[in-house]
Parts: sequence; C-alpha cells; structure tokens
Amino acid sequence: MFVKTSAIGCVAAAALALAGNPDKPEMNPGWDYGRFENGLRNNLHPTQSTRDYWGAGWIPKSCKDIATGHGLNPNDFTIFNVHYDDCQEGWTFCRHKDAGASEIDMIDIFGRAPVRMRSFIRHLVATPGLHDGAAAFTYSTGDCVVESAPDLAVMLHEMSHSLDWHALPQYTSPFSSSNEWQSNYAQDSNTPTGYGRTNWLEDFAETGKIGIFDKVVPGGFGGLAGNWKQIFHQYATYQGYLGDTILPGGTCNKRFPNSEPVPKNGNSKRAEMGEKPDNTIKSDNITLIQVRPEIEGQVAICEHQH
Repeated sequence: MFVKTSAIGCVAAAALALAGNPDKPEMNPGWDYGRFENGLRNNLHPTQSTRDYWGAGWIPKSCKDIATGHGLNPNDFTIFNVHYDDCQEGWTFCRHKDAGASEIDMIDIFGRAPVRMRSFIRHLVATPGLHDGAAAFTYSTGDCVVESAPDLAVMLHEMSHSLDWHALPQYTSPFSSSNEWQSNYAQDSNTPTGYGRTNWLEDFAETGKIGIFDKVVPGGFGGLAGNWKQIFHQYATYQGYLGDTILPGGTCNKRFPNSEPVPKNGNSKRAEMGEKPDNTIKSDNITLIQVRPEIEGQVAICEHQH
C-alpha cells in the first residue's frame, strides 16, 4: 500500500449497501509510512491520566462477549479505568494477560488521539493475535480491539470508523455511503491507499488519518506527499464535515453508555467477588451516543499489509 514500508489496511467484515466500491487507483507515488507515524506522534502528545482497577470477578459485558466469541477466557482479562485530564468520565479498558499491547501502550496511544475523537470509542480491548496478521478491529458499538501494540495511525483509523458510523447522524450512516462523501471522492483522481479501495468504510478510515495528519503536523500532508492533490477532496471533506471533532484540545461532550458490568464466571459466588463497579456515565455535560439500528452488528477488521 505504501512505498517500501509496512502499511495498515482494513477489511469490512459485514456487507453494506454501498454504491459499489472506490475504484480509483491508490496514490502514486505512495508516501513514507514511517515519517507519517512519526509526524503524528511528534504532534499528538500523551494526555495526563490516572488508572484504577475493577474488583475481582467483574468485566464489561461487551468485553466478555468479545472474549468468549474468540475462544478467550474472561478470567484472563484485567479490567481497569483510565481517567484522562480532558474528560469528566473515565474509559474502561480490558486487557488479556497475553495481549501484545501493555497497559501503558493502551493508555498512551489512546490518550494521544484528540479527546472529541477519542469519545467515539466505548471500550478499548487488548487481546493476543486473533486473526492472521490482524492489527485491530472496531465494532459499531464503539468497542475497539487491538491485537498488538498499535501505531497511532492505526488508532486514528479505528476511531475514524466510529466517526463514520456515529459522528454525523444527520447524514446517511455510515457517512461514507452518503452522496456527500462519494461525490467528493469522484472529484479526486486517486484513493489514499490500496486498501482504501476495499470499500467505502476503508476509504473513509484511511482518509481520516491523513486528514488529521494534515491538520496537526507542520507543513500538512503536502509536506509529506507532493502529490496530495490526488486525494484532496477526500481529506478536505473529512476535515470539513467533522470540524473540531478531529482537532486536539477541548473536552469530551459525547460518550457511549458503558457496557454493564457482569461476572466473569456465570457461577461466581458473591463472596468471591469484589464490589460491583458503577460505570454509568454521570456527567450532565455529556450526550450519550446511541447505535443506529441500521448499523448494529457491523465490525471492521484491520490487517497488516506488507
């Protein structure tokens, strides 16, 4: 997908009624993924945070469903809350003992993303590798699973999937299936990456990380890729419709309702368990994001491409 570098792409795992697939060639020449990742990391800085751990025996239901759905034991997961300085509400993370991403990896990479963008992820889940070469996958419920320590570009790609599904409810969902997105795509000569040609979801998510790079890295995307005009209408549309959501600063004002705490074991005795966590969103300043019926059950799976 990129010249002389490893690249990230995603395959949508659920069929969507989109108008065909993006059919324009990938950018030529490609761009240097290492410089791209470094540019993001040098300009999206970690957010101060603290963490605390759930009592024994409890796990968010969605984390338990992900675990059992992939043959993992819920008892092998550590559940902890991360409280970032830029949001009144913490996030609950779920980490398998053999996960490729450490707790520090999870906290750091998630906290580097702009907070209003970060707000469109419900739970971050770290697992061992579940798919051949897979890096991450995101559900339309807002749950994001990472199968290794993710690049920041991967995290922004995953968050872009959730923005596509949820951030622009006044338009067709996903937004990438709308006339607004596809008519702007039609004005460009190329698709950002080869994997972006898979379908409209992936075109949007691959464009997303470029749109953010263009906004936060001095010199913008044009400073990295002289042929930026090949995809300008795509990343300008991403930027224009999402506005401040993709920019650093501010605080969270939208969140998914958290998945309810359930016992890790169905037959656990209360005496063996800690106090049931209260993970409800309590701030009056936060609007709850609801999953639209037409996208319920969707998932996008990202794979490493070399």
